[in-house]
Amino acid sequence: MADSEQKARRKLEEAEKKTRGGGGFLGKIFGGGGADEAADLFIQHDVGRSTVTEDEDGAADISTSCSDAAVECDLCGREFPDVVEFESHYEVAHSHQCVACSKMFISNKALEVHSDEKHCPFHKLRLEQNPSGSHFKCYHEHCELSFASEDERNDHCREKHNIRSVEVVIERRKLAKKAGNLFKMAKLWKEAGDAFVRAAELHGSKVGDSKHDCASQYAEAANCYRKVNPQAGNLFKMAKLWKEAGDAFVKAAELHGSKGDSKHDCASQYAEAANCYRKVNPQLAVDCLLKTSEIYTDMGRFNMAAKNHVTIAELFETECPDTEQCIQHYQKAADYYKGEESKSSATKCLIKVAQYAAQLEQYQKAIAVFEEIAMWEADHPTLKYAAKNHFFQALLCYLCIDPLDAQHALKRYEDASPSFADTREAKLVKDLIACLEDGNEELFTDTVKSFDKISRLDQWHTGLLVKIKRSINKEEEDDLK
Repeated sequence: MADSEQKARRKLEEAEKKTRGGGGFLGKIFGGGGADEAADLFIQHDVGRSTVTEDEDGAADISTSCSDAAVECDLCGREFPDVVEFESHYEVAHSHQCVACSKMFISNKALEVHSDEKHCPFHKLRLEQNPSGSHFKCYHEHCELSFASEDERNDHCREKHNIRSVEVVIERRKLAKKAGNLFKMAKLWKEAGDAFVRAAELHGSKVGDSKHDCASQYAEAANCYRKVNPQAGNLFKMAKLWKEAGDAFVKAAELHGSKGDSKHDCASQYAEAANCYRKVNPQLAVDCLLKTSEIYTDMGRFNMAAKNHVTIAELFETECPDTEQCIQHYQKAADYYKGEESKSSATKCLIKVAQYAAQLEQYQKAIAVFEEIAMWEADHPTLKYAAKNHFFQALLCYLCIDPLDAQHALKRYEDASPSFADTREAKLVKDLIACLEDGNEELFTDTVKSFDKISRLDQWHTGLLVKIKRSINKEEEDDLK
């Protein structure tokens, strides 16, 4: 017992080196060079007679009575009393692998026949030169007969030698799962995680497979990846490696998403990734925030989705300027806030929509939004005095289009909110309309300066007033023509 256990543990230690190169049937799972020595390790199925403990690293420590536990071969299903016999069996029965296509065969003779018929160009040439010749050899080790066709040879093998199939068909999903457990025993957490992810993908691609099986494999993968570095994203943040931190959080989010039952955790990880990407690549931050918003929308948490759209809009305001995208995401946030009856938050977003629309000279859109806000505020018992600001902004947009339209709008606003008629903003608009009608550019400037001395105009208001002033010169030039 001690010798068998010592040998098994020694091979587990060798697995860490072996799994990083070479061939083997693990290559069938991962599509590349493999870890046949690691894959050759035994798997204990009689778990009822095994003792499992965890060391400080959380690695499973398995001690098994070799005299009681059976070792099962995953390829043919046979059981062996100990590791030594299993290894001898594997060397004899399952070491016949084609180097060209990685298929495995039951014997060396079967492998030779396969290589000759499938990978040797002379076999095809012989068939073309002599179609009626006997070119298909029997698979049996001691049978020297050859046949004119594959079907004839296969019938002979079944009837005379009871050989029904020469290729060893591996249960890929089962093998991937066993590989994951094997890597866990060897404390190769990254490799174990990759194996469990592959097992989950194979479960997911198989029609009729249980979704629970797929999710459980992803959960195993997540646990293994956490063993590699449970706080990878946070550690990268501490080191100010923002791209690496973002990548780590995205990986965590994808694993949570694969499990299908941790949407909140998935969204939180994408949000963390966005915060990191924002420092080095704003577009990647936008991509993560969009995924976060989609998840919250699916969960029915529209306030959270709206907050993410606001953050995206802010990114398009500063880090990666794009006014059209900025308008789009502020509008989306406003729609979500309205649906949740968060009128105050929606109003803040709509003000941004209208202001940026005016900057793009989309005056009709800006007017509609400013009017919507002002009318709501005019009817609100505590916000009615704030309505004057948005009536004023709408009127400036009207002045950019046509002073006559501004006059009509001013009359409507005074009817809707009688207190607006007595405000300095309403008086300024009336004076500006008079200046425009007279074409008096100097008086226009003095009127604006007088207003600005008492009520400071911000950059947005100043920008529109400059455009309105320029329209005076333009009208004079048109008159000269």
